[in-house]
Amino acid sequence: TTPPRHNSFRYGRYEVRMKAPSVKPGNPSVDGNFISTMFVYRDAKYKHWREIDFEITGDGPAAVTTNVLSADNTDRWKSGIQESRQVSAPNTRTDFHTYAFEWLPTSITWYIDGEKVRQKTGGGVPIPDMSGKVMMNMWIFGENYGFGGPQGHNNVYPMESEYDWFRFYKWDGETHYPCAGFGAGCLTSDDQYLSGNNPCDGIPQIGTVYGKDPCTAACHR
Repeated sequence: TTPPRHNSFRYGRYEVRMKAPSVKPGNPSVDGNFISTMFVYRDAKYKHWREIDFEITGDGPAAVTTNVLSADNTDRWKSGIQESRQVSAPNTRTDFHTYAFEWLPTSITWYIDGEKVRQKTGGGVPIPDMSGKVMMNMWIFGENYGFGGPQGHNNVYPMESEYDWFRFYKWDGETHYPCAGFGAGCLTSDDQYLSGNNPCDGIPQIGTVYGKDPCTAACHR
């Protein structure tokens, strides 16, 4: 079965076993700039921005931030759409650890190596109620290193995040997502809006941005 690549996931438990990079090979104590992630995400900015995530950053060996975002028709990020919290974590660079969150209609609970590190219930930014796609990546903030660690001058490239495995457990109370057979049969047109992320995944970008066709990229495998 082809893995789902649209906004196919909602309530359940998301787990990944991963290791953050060392910005200098063989010296995990050196800080730099990177954001190494696992998250659920729905088309940002232009329609429905929904996101729940773990972000491991380069400003310390135990620097881990948990986030939830919710906004509609938002052209750019602003503080009112996001609730972030740094959590207690082990050394993210020297070994693999298991990062998980349980997303339910009335709560989100984050775990590291089976230990609860944060729980969000009502109030503030709403708990997302729309499906999203599972994403994992590593990126550098930019030349000003405004997030992810101020010491980006220490970065030695190439760097890589290591992912051992990912698992999703559907909540028993979820009645809609994912679609049967991990297909797209249950998805609405809104679920498929701008759901192509990787030009090599064969999924076209469906929809327009301010009435114009979205940007496209070519696959160079």
